[in-house]
Amino acid sequence: MRSDLLLALAVSAVLLVPQNADAQWWWHRHHKADTTAPTTPTGLVVSGLTATSVTLSWIASSDNVRVAAYRIYSNDAVVGSTSSTSLSIGGLVAGASYAFTVAAVDSAGNVSAPSAPLPVTTPTPAPAAQILWSAGMETGDLSEWSEKVDSGSADSWAVTAASQGIPPKGGQWVMKQSVTGTSGGTRMSRYPEIDSLTQAGTTFYMSWWEYYPAKLTASASPSSFMFSNFQVLSQDNCATCWYPIWGLYINPADFTTILVWSPSGMAPSEGPHAGESGKRAYYATQAVPVGQWIFFEAMIKPAADFTGAVKLWMNGGVLFDLSSVKTRFPTVGVGGRQWTAIDGYGSYINPTPATHYIDDVTISLGRLPYP
Repeated sequence: MRSDLLLALAVSAVLLVPQNADAQWWWHRHHKADTTAPTTPTGLVVSGLTATSVTLSWIASSDNVRVAAYRIYSNDAVVGSTSSTSLSIGGLVAGASYAFTVAAVDSAGNVSAPSAPLPVTTPTPAPAAQILWSAGMETGDLSEWSEKVDSGSADSWAVTAASQGIPPKGGQWVMKQSVTGTSGGTRMSRYPEIDSLTQAGTTFYMSWWEYYPAKLTASASPSSFMFSNFQVLSQDNCATCWYPIWGLYINPADFTTILVWSPSGMAPSEGPHAGESGKRAYYATQAVPVGQWIFFEAMIKPAADFTGAVKLWMNGGVLFDLSSVKTRFPTVGVGGRQWTAIDGYGSYINPTPATHYIDDVTISLGRLPYP
């Protein structure tokens, strides 16, 4: 064959290399197919676990060409896929157990071996707290309460937060409580729900938001200047006698809290624990924040014997946790009633008036979520 003809054929062969639609055919005709699977994903971990969802993440796999995606399995069924190394999965059942695995897939469709299974059990949400009563003062008065009792120089009012120069909480209105002179006290109570719960021996919860515009100090001895903000009261066999059994106090010495058994010295003679008697104080170390709304919670297990309990929280943190204690008078004669009070009692407090604000008070059968 002529040399010029051979040259023309060679050039034509180069020009006829497949393009575009024929590229894949050309590649497979002249190269071996990719049959190598990616490496197995490792380090599968869980985060963001809720009752109905979970976020999984893992360490990336490697491949001789390219990892295209990851398949996520739950009990051997595919529940999702992604090109990333994490994925959020929803639609889970609360309180159920799952075994998650993940496998890598390359661009040729090769699938790696699955990762080691990761067992996950979704949490069961706590029962929603059943609110029996609440007061937000949004009626512009204190009509949601059963009674207001003032003594000495003190009072409670419904006021707007704006008029007091403080931030609102649950609405425009709040309750203001002030000791306006040398000594005094004001308390707000709600009777029906707690009286019924006490008679049934049912544990109940009370929560409230509280705001101190200034840190309170004192001009007298420490024994006389504690500022009370919450009390558990009970009635003995005197039809008109009520006595504080437990009292929560803000101590202006360091602005921490003190829980006092028998603050008036009139609680049952033995208590709060078996073999004890007389006034007793329990001290917390957490300072009460000033210039912001604070969330207080109290749990009371009613008991005239030593099977009761008292627990208090501030902003979700435990302040006091006492069990095997008395929380009310025995049921004798007309006695045995119990109730609680949100109050402001104090003596020789600076500044005068000594003021705090209250909002969104509740009585419930369980704890409310703290935001």
